[in-house]
Amino acid sequence: MLTAIDGEILIEAFSSQHRSVTELAGEAAARMLQPRQWTDRFAVRTEGQEVLIPARLHFASERLRMNESDEPWRFIRALQTRSNDGFERQRAARDLLPDLEPWAAPFIVALIGEYIVEILEDISAALTPNVALTLGAFAVDNERYWETIKRRVTSYWNAYYRSGWSSDCRRVYRREEYVGFFLVDKIERAAFGRSHAQDQ
Repeated sequence: MLTAIDGEILIEAFSSQHRSVTELAGEAAARMLQPRQWTDRFAVRTEGQEVLIPARLHFASERLRMNESDEPWRFIRALQTRSNDGFERQRAARDLLPDLEPWAAPFIVALIGEYIVEILEDISAALTPNVALTLGAFAVDNERYWETIKRRVTSYWNAYYRSGWSSDCRRVYRREEYVGFFLVDKIERAAFGRSHAQDQ
């Protein structure tokens, strides 16, 4: 469990080939964090290297002191997909999804394994063949982690969306309607040439 996070820790979420840019991104993102943090990290492979992605980051401010045209901007947005604020995760994901790059794939896949259906719908809307291939390539390189994501999709559907109106008025979805399973199937087809339904 990490209780303090600095720029050096944050850049470990990206492969070393982006070091010059991620150093700037990590420093900028660290300045936006609350002083008190509590998070674990999960290890995945991307671009041929193991990286360590924060499970959650607690931001004190959403304001970036840089423009979208600045090279570190997208890397900071990737880190903001790990925000404890679901609305910020959604906004950050929307900024990453167009022209999704391999280094950003673990951040989007992590969101697929979460429970906010509006974020899943955004990912679905952006799931062009190229995006599906990028996410599929990540799934191939991280099969154990991908299996964990699939279990989480099932678990969250079962807990939050499967039956009856919940106390916070979430919509109910049949399994074949739930966007999480649609995403899994599309990515499975891109990654392995099969649908998730064939594995059931």
